[in-house]
Amino acid sequence: MDYSDNTVGLPKRPKVLEKAEKVNPPKKNGKKKTDMTEFEHTWELVYHFLVVGVRNLKKMIKLFIIPLGIAMAINIVLESIPTYSLQGIIRPIAFFFIFITASYNSLIPRTLFWVIVFTIGKKLVVRIKKEGFSKTFGSLKNLPGSIRNSMKVLEKSSLFILIASTGFGFVAANYLTRNNRFDKVSVIILLVIALMDTLSRGNKTTLFTAMKLIHKDLAGIARKKPNFTDNHVYLTISGFSLGLLGNLIFGVIKFDFGGYILGGILLAVGLALVHTRKNGVKAH
Repeated sequence: MDYSDNTVGLPKRPKVLEKAEKVNPPKKNGKKKTDMTEFEHTWELVYHFLVVGVRNLKKMIKLFIIPLGIAMAINIVLESIPTYSLQGIIRPIAFFFIFITASYNSLIPRTLFWVIVFTIGKKLVVRIKKEGFSKTFGSLKNLPGSIRNSMKVLEKSSLFILIASTGFGFVAANYLTRNNRFDKVSVIILLVIALMDTLSRGNKTTLFTAMKLIHKDLAGIARKKPNFTDNHVYLTISGFSLGLLGNLIFGVIKFDFGGYILGGILLAVGLALVHTRKNGVKAH
């Protein structure tokens, strides 16, 4: 019997599969994403930004320190112009540039002005170029609704918070404008724009975190239980901005200490009502 297998043909060459390309796992970003809600005290937030500033020192110098130095140099030049001796159309032109650069303001308001310009102001310009004016400021439409909702949640205490924060706004504006000089109100206008823009972007901004931490630390010093929600931030910033703008009237009528007087009264009354009246507050 023949046991040979005649069906077996020529040996086949085995197919060699192409070697699969080695794929490395995605690299994890070495920078840890910091959640602002993780901070327990104000100093931790300040320390965080100091560390970030030191780590990005070269970038900070290029994008912020150098432009700020140039702006201050321009301020010094404009401030030294003898505007009283200028004649004709040159005089209003000089005053216009002095106004929009806050050159007649003292060091603190002037620094605040340029810090806002090179931070929030720069971001606003980029957003306007990219998204357009209407879309950039479209979020402002939701701000009145957020404020009304906060007043509804906090009930009667919302009025006291608004009174106190408005009073503080009057006092701050009186100081920033060097006794209500109308040629120095550019700082106030820019500050209000920055606050409203930040407030309209919701409760994830540094503004909300900083205010909560400050209140928490102050409550700890006073040995009181902190109760400062997003609703409190909305009303506090809104009242403060209202006081800043309201103080402009004293610049018009040239009442040097109007903001200090009215603001001091409102602040005292508001704080007294907030801390002496027990009002039901709904949970946030």
